[in-house]
Amino acid sequence: MFNQAASNSYDMAALLYQATGSEDLQDQKMNFNHISRLKEKANGIKHQVLVVSGKAFISPFSRDDMYALASSINSVSDFIDVAARRINFYNIQVNPPIKELAGIIVDCCTLLAKCVEALNDLKNVDTITDYCTNIKQLEHFADQVHNKALAQLLDTETDALEVIKYSEILASLERATDKCEHVVNVIESIIIKNS
Repeated sequence: MFNQAASNSYDMAALLYQATGSEDLQDQKMNFNHISRLKEKANGIKHQVLVVSGKAFISPFSRDDMYALASSINSVSDFIDVAARRINFYNIQVNPPIKELAGIIVDCCTLLAKCVEALNDLKNVDTITDYCTNIKQLEHFADQVHNKALAQLLDTETDALEVIKYSEILASLERATDKCEHVVNVIESIIIKNS
């Protein structure tokens, strides 16, 4: 189920990236609607994990860790959905930093899916650690892209409403990468507890 959750987050990220790269409003709307449906699926997966962890006699790691992992992966999906809804609702022109952050989210979610899959065998410590390190580096890069884009926005945009719109979108995209790093923190905790 964790693999499903991580894969679902990747699918949402890929759709967000497609939407930010499309100039066809109909195509964007279709991708945003699909993201919304996948967010509902993410909530369902999280619920399944909670039900199964409560009934499981033998589990790969503690119930608390199972809940933390499911919740943290779900938070990634939450912020991808928030970013998609804001881009859709604010009806803005997608700029290069938005597209770049969406691409970073795809990269983070790709690594996250691989990392979660590697958790199936807790002996994969080196592989898991490498994925975790790479996700942290991507999150740090996303911070830089976000900060530079925000500074440029504040220097060049004179319409306060546009500043608010773009800054909220940039923040939600950056928060999605923060949530990927939070999943990494949970995974690292699981690895330490089970070493």
